[in-house]
Amino acid sequence: MQLTATDKLLLNCLLPTEASAARLRQLPLSEIDWSAALCRAEFHSIASLLRFNLAQSDSLNLLPEAGKESLRVTSQTWAARHLAYVSEAVRLIAALKVAGITAIPLKGAALMLGGYYPQAGLRAALDMDLLVAPEKQQQADEIISALGYEDLPGRRSVPQRQRLANELNHLWPRRGPSGLIVELHRRAFQFTQAERDFTFAEVHSRAVSAIVAGAELLLPAPADLAFHLVHHTLVDLQTTKAILRTIADLHFIFAAHPEACEAMIHQADEFGFGGAACLANQLVKLLAEASSVELDEAASSELFALVLETALEEETLPLADAARLFEYLDFSRQPMAKLGNLTSLLFTSRQHLTELYGQTQQESVYWNYLRRPFDLLRKFDWAGFSPSNLLKVWKLRKLARGNDEGRDGETERQRDGEKT
Repeated sequence: MQLTATDKLLLNCLLPTEASAARLRQLPLSEIDWSAALCRAEFHSIASLLRFNLAQSDSLNLLPEAGKESLRVTSQTWAARHLAYVSEAVRLIAALKVAGITAIPLKGAALMLGGYYPQAGLRAALDMDLLVAPEKQQQADEIISALGYEDLPGRRSVPQRQRLANELNHLWPRRGPSGLIVELHRRAFQFTQAERDFTFAEVHSRAVSAIVAGAELLLPAPADLAFHLVHHTLVDLQTTKAILRTIADLHFIFAAHPEACEAMIHQADEFGFGGAACLANQLVKLLAEASSVELDEAASSELFALVLETALEEETLPLADAARLFEYLDFSRQPMAKLGNLTSLLFTSRQHLTELYGQTQQESVYWNYLRRPFDLLRKFDWAGFSPSNLLKVWKLRKLARGNDEGRDGETERQRDGEKT
C-alpha cells in the first residue's frame, strides 16, 4: 500500500509520542488539501486528536488560517460534548443503580468515565453503550424511557431468528433530550466464530470501582475494555471507520495499564481472534515508535497493508455488507440456524411485515409477503457483493483467526529490540 500525504497525516496524528511528532514535522503540510484532510479526520472521529498532536509537534501554526479555525471549533465542540456526555452517563448509571440495576459502560463511555485521554474532547463519541444483566435489560430500557429517551426512527424489534447473532447484542437505540444516544447491551459481544458470548457476568466479575463526578461507578477492567474495542472494529467489521480511533484508545489504555496488553491478547486467543489482537498491538507500537521510513515499509508489508487500507477507507458500508453476507452464507457453523436466518429474510413474520409496511387488510398481507423479497433486492448495496470486498472480508477474517503470523512477527521484533 502506498500512503498518501493525507494518509500519513491521519496516521501520525493519532498518538502523542516523540516518534509521531517527528513524523508530523517531516510531512509537507503545505502540500496537503486541508479541506479534504479535515473531512477525513471528522469521518474517522479523530479531528480533535489531529489538532492536539499537531500542537504537540509544533506544527499547528503551519496550517492555513481556515484549517486552524475549523480544528479549533471542532475541538471545542467535542470538549463540550465530552463534559455533557460524562454528566449524562453518570446520571443514567445512578438512576439504574437506584433501581438495583448495575450498568457497566463500554467503549467511549468507559474511556471518558475512566479518564484515559489527557484532555476532554479527544475521544469522540455520540452514543453511550451500557452493559446490563440480560434479565435486567427490559427493566433498564423502561427506566431509560422514563428519563426521556425515545426510540430512534426505524424498527423497534425484529424476530430473533431473522437477525444474525452479532446483531442481537443490544436493544434498539434510544435518543435523549440532549441528543445523546443510549444502547443497552445484554452482552459485550457474541463472537460467532467461537460460538461464544462475552457476557455481562464476565465483565462484571473483573470490573473495577471508580469515583466519577462524586458517584461510585463500575468500569470494565482495562483488558476487557481493550478486548471489546478490538472486536468492535477489527473483527466485527461493521464499524471499520473507527479502527484508527481504536488504535488511539489502545495506546492510552496500555499507557495507563501496561499489563492489560498481554491479558487482552490472552482473552482474544481464547475467543479465536488472537491474530486481530496481536496485530492491533503491533499497530499501536508501530505508530508510537516507527520512523517515517519504517512506517512506509510497514504499509508495504503484507501484515500491515490490509488493515491500514481498511482503516483508511472512506467507503465503509460495502465492506460491512460483505461481512454480513459472509455470516449469512457461512454454513460451516450452525447450518440450520443460518438457513433459518436466510429463510426469514425472504419469508419474514407477520409482526415484521407490520413494522415494515404498517397495518394492512388481510388480503394485503399475502401481497406483502411477495413484496418483501423484491424490496430486499432493491435496497441491497451491490457494492458489498463485489469480489474485491468479499476477498477483503475473507482475508480479514483469516487474519483475525490466525494469530501465528502475528505472534511470530511480535516475537521477531522483541528479539531485534533485545539485540539492539
